[in-house]
Amino acid sequence: MARTEIMKKSCRRRLAGVALLVLVLLAGAGPSWADYAYYYPRFAASDSRGELVGLALTNTAAAAAEVEIVINDQYGVTRAVESWALPAYGQKAAVIGGDLDEITGSFQVVSNQPLTGLCFLFAEAMTVMYDVPGTQIPKNRLDIPHVAQDDMWGMRLMLSNPGNQPLTATLTYRDQAGIDAGHSHSVGLAAGGSAVFDLGEVIGTWGLAGMTGGSLQLSADQSGIVAFSTYDDLKNGGSFYAGLPAFDSSLDVDNFTPSRAQYAVVSCAAPDYGSGAHALIEVAKPRAFQQNLLPTISDIRMAADGAYFYRIECFNGDNVTKFAAADPATPLWQYSTLDPNEAGSSNPQSMIFVPATASASAKAYIPRYGSTKMWVVDPQATEEAEFKIGEIDLGAYADSDGLPEMSKGVVVGDKLFLILGRLDADNGFVPTNTPYLVVIDTATDTEIDTQSGGPEGLHGIPLPIKNPLKIVYNAAAGKIFVQGVGRYASSWSGTPAEYSGGIVAVDPATYQVEMVVDDGDDANHPYGNIRNVAVVSATRGYFVSYVSWGNTALYGFNPSSGAVDAAPLAAFPGGTNIMDLGVDAQGLLWVCSNSNAGGTLTIINPADDSVDQIQALTLNPQGIAFGTW
Repeated sequence: MARTEIMKKSCRRRLAGVALLVLVLLAGAGPSWADYAYYYPRFAASDSRGELVGLALTNTAAAAAEVEIVINDQYGVTRAVESWALPAYGQKAAVIGGDLDEITGSFQVVSNQPLTGLCFLFAEAMTVMYDVPGTQIPKNRLDIPHVAQDDMWGMRLMLSNPGNQPLTATLTYRDQAGIDAGHSHSVGLAAGGSAVFDLGEVIGTWGLAGMTGGSLQLSADQSGIVAFSTYDDLKNGGSFYAGLPAFDSSLDVDNFTPSRAQYAVVSCAAPDYGSGAHALIEVAKPRAFQQNLLPTISDIRMAADGAYFYRIECFNGDNVTKFAAADPATPLWQYSTLDPNEAGSSNPQSMIFVPATASASAKAYIPRYGSTKMWVVDPQATEEAEFKIGEIDLGAYADSDGLPEMSKGVVVGDKLFLILGRLDADNGFVPTNTPYLVVIDTATDTEIDTQSGGPEGLHGIPLPIKNPLKIVYNAAAGKIFVQGVGRYASSWSGTPAEYSGGIVAVDPATYQVEMVVDDGDDANHPYGNIRNVAVVSATRGYFVSYVSWGNTALYGFNPSSGAVDAAPLAAFPGGTNIMDLGVDAQGLLWVCSNSNAGGTLTIINPADDSVDQIQALTLNPQGIAFGTW
């Protein structure tokens, strides 16, 4: 039997006999579909390091409890969701995240009944175990009552940010007399993200060899955090002893919002494209929705960041409107995407968000299809004069029409990967030029030379597919996926389709590009043009097969191997008009499809490609984005 399986079975046996000693936590704010939420600052799964996580929960209510365990990686990306059912007064203990490996992060437990609970962190092939209780109310100030970092003791701190906004946590040391010794350390946490650091490494930056006695104060610049400290008994071979930080009740965060509750915001258009609006749908069942919100033009895109979403009016709209998800029909502001001296349409296409760090505030990028300059903006700006904070000139990629046709992008770590389609707008937007992914350092807003050896001596990554439209990043696969459509056939002009598209994978570290799904050639193109893509996991993704206007199908494929299912999904075998795909935090696929009578949102479970729900809309959904509140 493999060593990992022995460890997991041993862990399960030990967990089965654990008695829970933690008192019931007081009820607090939780996700919109649950009454109770509990936060744990540490999750670690590693076969190589012998790390496992166990969880024991007891339902203290006289009614059955529905429980979900949401595991995030250190960047705040949800990597697994597990469901437990606990009978009245029932108990369960088990390993969680058993299918994950080489993942560090945090997790939370949400339930419709009050629970008691304890997390068990196993390390070093189960020779070490320490216990972490859940926290129900994160705070923006925590006190760790004892410091021990010297030749005899090693101290480690675990932090998590369960909120829906990035934050900076600052650690300050006070000596035994309560005096601020002038030593501090800051760390940035993504929304839903976490961090772990050894105090020994931190105090080394303070010029100290050791520190015994005194206390540590943790403060967050917004929302609330959860923290836990461990003490490594170096003199006795490294056994762990856990210490729980004291909460400072004078600094409760009344408006804390957990990151678990997710919503979808959808851009919609009338069947004749004479008008448009947006819709908001709660991701958790029963999926309450609001539609036909604040009607406008049909050429709109949606972007979401935490509890706020943004409606982008594109060609000749040239503006961005901010909304709170809690009040999705009421604009907070609307700002132009044109400089005062600009003529024509800037044609903004998207907003790509960069979370705050310890040294920089949050910001966003707005690719402008009708310009050579991408804007850098402050989404928190309360005055239009404060909205634009910079720009990035991408004119080096302009083709004969004078524009690089920038559209969509993703942020991976500290890099922005942005699509430059480089279509020939003077001749009907034909894909005659090599498209690129340009890579931007988000700390400096400057282009990175990827040294990819493009044919034109440019710094970006040349793409082997034409007319790229969609870009997504999947953390489990560790790759960026870009879909290109080639060129649609035109019944109006008689131009045939061009099969120069497909799906490629890009390594965000090495910039290597590999073809995953090729759309074929004039003689053999089994999927027609490939219109859209979504990646659920390292082994499951979906793309839209386009045959003609109003005639699309949905295929599953393996993003790692490139293998495509032999037949399209039963729910979308052909004859429908699929416009966009999206993946929610639970790993479900959302399909936007159109018709002359109105559209539908169809939610697919990738486990078996079954239909989870169909939601009819009066307008046709064009695109989808997800946020949290």
